[in-house]
Amino acid sequence: MLVIYSIIIISSFTLFGVVALDNYESKRIKNEEIRLFQTANIVADTYKANQEDIILIRTMVKSYGRQANARILILDFDKKVMIDNHNTYIGEKIDNEEIRSSLAAKPKSGMYKLQNKYVLQLAVPITIDRGYERRTEGAVLVSASMEAVALDVNDLKNTLLKVSISALSIALLLTIVAASSLTKPLRSLTDAVGKLSSGHLGYKVKKQESGEIGKLIEAFNEMSGKLRQIENNRKSFINSISHELKTPLTAIRALIDSLSMGNSGLETYKEYLEDIEEETKRMGQLVDYLLGSIKLEDISLEVSVEDISQILEDAVKLIKPYAEKSDVEVIIERFESLKIKCDRNKLKEVLLNLLDNAVKYRDPDKKQKHITISLENNKNEARLIIEDNGLGIKKDDLSNVFDRGFRVLDSGITRSPQVEGYGIGLAIVKNIIEKHNWKISVEGEYGSGSIFIITIPLS
Repeated sequence: MLVIYSIIIISSFTLFGVVALDNYESKRIKNEEIRLFQTANIVADTYKANQEDIILIRTMVKSYGRQANARILILDFDKKVMIDNHNTYIGEKIDNEEIRSSLAAKPKSGMYKLQNKYVLQLAVPITIDRGYERRTEGAVLVSASMEAVALDVNDLKNTLLKVSISALSIALLLTIVAASSLTKPLRSLTDAVGKLSSGHLGYKVKKQESGEIGKLIEAFNEMSGKLRQIENNRKSFINSISHELKTPLTAIRALIDSLSMGNSGLETYKEYLEDIEEETKRMGQLVDYLLGSIKLEDISLEVSVEDISQILEDAVKLIKPYAEKSDVEVIIERFESLKIKCDRNKLKEVLLNLLDNAVKYRDPDKKQKHITISLENNKNEARLIIEDNGLGIKKDDLSNVFDRGFRVLDSGITRSPQVEGYGIGLAIVKNIIEKHNWKISVEGEYGSGSIFIITIPLS
């Protein structure tokens, strides 16, 4: 990463330097060109105004040449030098592109390299009005060395080089510090991932960063904690299932051993076989629990538009015989037609689970046991409410009821021999509800009953 940063910084400074130098050099040459064109035009105007006074013209040309630090020649239409501020080419004929263009009434300039030095050369026409006719009768040729410009550009280049080296050194130093600061938590995360993959579940990285890196560390720590919790649940699950399976197997083995002795009567055989049947039923329930656990991890939906009132009717129809047998009255308060997108069978499974629990965890000490179902249809959401007056849930357990393996009876509430289960139903309920992108919550008070609320967005 440091190498990449360094390349980016060096490339940026190099590009900036090249562009800055090129712009400066172009601007200086352009300014020199403008200045020399102005001088050439002044010389042309002076010549036109004082053609008869050749001494004055020569004096003025020498003066302008010194001021402009340039070579100035005045040529006639035949390209012969009439005046030279250095008196070298007088009488000689000079033919170049700038003079030819100028004699055609088109000022022109050009850059030339002579003896490793650049020279700017330009020419302007000398145009004189002859009555109704405007004629080009000569040209002013000006040439000047660009050595001063080259020296200035070179000085600027050296200055930029020094500044660039200083800036690059500071930038690289800051980059090293920033990269170190950035990679340190990433290295910590890498080490933490290594520890996690080697089995140190729950390992957490010390958070000292904010921003995106801090959020990444938080997410990792949360994931690590959940993995440890999952592993602990898995171990607890295996231990519990192993213990639960061992008990009926031991009982069955003992009963079979007793029957194999051959000294028991028919009634004893029947009694032992009934006991074996009960233990096999118990093992079947354990297998159902295992299948439920697998199902909890692999729930998929087949969504269609359904009328929730019809699904409620189907669920109530199925649960009613069980409720009546348990002396629990099912009351429907508000039950209106409402079309929603859902998986009909999965939602029916949710309702059956909730209603079954409401019947299962009824309060035997209450004379009137009931379950109340209502459907509230608001503008933006619908609320399906299932309320009972059963055993209720302790306040401290409200946040745990949807956890896999949690059972209300395990928290110290009076047990009933008819109540069985392994705490998987509500975990499945929550999973199905969340797959629909709905919400489920629970309220209640120990001894007063429970209220389960399913919130369904309508927009």
